[in-house]
Amino acid sequence: MYIVPFEKLYNTEFIITEPMAKTQFWSQRGGIFNSLDKPKISHTLLWFKNCSANITDIDGNVLHVKQNQLAYMAKGIRYKVEFLDTDPENEDTVVIHFQMTDINGEDIAPTLVPEICIKNVDLSFSKMIDNIANDFKNNIVCVPELKSSIYKIFAAVCQHRKRKTAKNKYTCIDQGIKLLEQNSDMKINDIAKICGVSECYFRRLFKEYSGESPIDFRQHYRIEKAKQLLLSDEGLSIGEIAEELNFTDIYHFSKTFKKYNNVSPSQFLAQEGRLL
Repeated sequence: MYIVPFEKLYNTEFIITEPMAKTQFWSQRGGIFNSLDKPKISHTLLWFKNCSANITDIDGNVLHVKQNQLAYMAKGIRYKVEFLDTDPENEDTVVIHFQMTDINGEDIAPTLVPEICIKNVDLSFSKMIDNIANDFKNNIVCVPELKSSIYKIFAAVCQHRKRKTAKNKYTCIDQGIKLLEQNSDMKINDIAKICGVSECYFRRLFKEYSGESPIDFRQHYRIEKAKQLLLSDEGLSIGEIAEELNFTDIYHFSKTFKKYNNVSPSQFLAQEGRLL
């Protein structure tokens, strides 16, 4: 296990496997979860939907978690959770378990201490977490959707941490960062003008911020989005996906997709057991 902080995880390719989600009723279980003597075998995201809690790690440090916050606990760590304000009529928490590795299969974690990763879960995330837990409960498990939900949570946390860390240094290109993160098709020179800096300075500062050139960053975003669309139930053709993601044509999309994944879109679908 090695550490990749949330700020660096922003630019890191990582793999989620073995996901599962379920609701929990702690008033029926004594209000205590204790793994101080037995390290956790998976990574955990825990949404405190209708309760608060104190999480105590192996060193005696206590993390106070409020209702509607989302906490992360890494695989292999030891901790105890004392659940407070539980309600016997409603689920107290929703837990998501998963494995997390780098592209070489080695375990990674953004931190080895319990940590609040979202201080106030918004409506879209709360619905998403509820849906995947309910689907799991009813044995309607769509693994790509469940994985996608975990990636979305981590993406939101990583973006927030990255922006917070870079707030002062990269303030002058903040508008450009947001445009690229929103998949804007604007030319880099035009984005730089909006930020009031030269194109050269924008490119240099953006690479410091993201670890990639603006073009590579935008293409990576589009290709990851393309994967989601290819595996979704929307039934979009490769041509429609190429158009939606602002590629010039199918050839340009397929060439770019293969550059970043070493396989074409059709080969990717075949590997995932999907047909065109």
